[in-house]
Amino acid sequence: MFFSSNKKIDNRIDGFSHLGEGASFEGEIHCKGEIEIAGKVKGNISAKILRILETGKVTGHVNAERVEILGCMLGNTSSLNIHVGEKGVVRGDLRFEENLSVNEGADILGHVQKAKKDKNKKFDSDKIRYLEHNQRAS
Repeated sequence: MFFSSNKKIDNRIDGFSHLGEGASFEGEIHCKGEIEIAGKVKGNISAKILRILETGKVTGHVNAERVEILGCMLGNTSSLNIHVGEKGVVRGDLRFEENLSVNEGADILGHVQKAKKDKNKKFDSDKIRYLEHNQRAS
């Protein structure tokens, strides 16, 4: 059947965005799905998944379910899972709920905190979905 309900489909990421190397953006980014940064962003980012590539630089606060920092992150990060690669540079606080992994060679200057899991807490991406749904319904 083509239209059968399948949990794998329900768990898919809602879209993929990429800011290429050499590109820059200033302002807030709200992404329901995955965003990959190879250029420069100055502003806060909320997304389901954020990946800062080796050539990428983010200056601002980040809130996502999963964050991978392979480039430069200047600002605070809140996430369920955070990974900092061997060439990753972080200047700010890292707050995670489940897992933090740091490769040898990573450069971190800031506080690292494992937050208690709060079942009632929802990430901004859930709030964004709710607001977008209400805007479409209006």
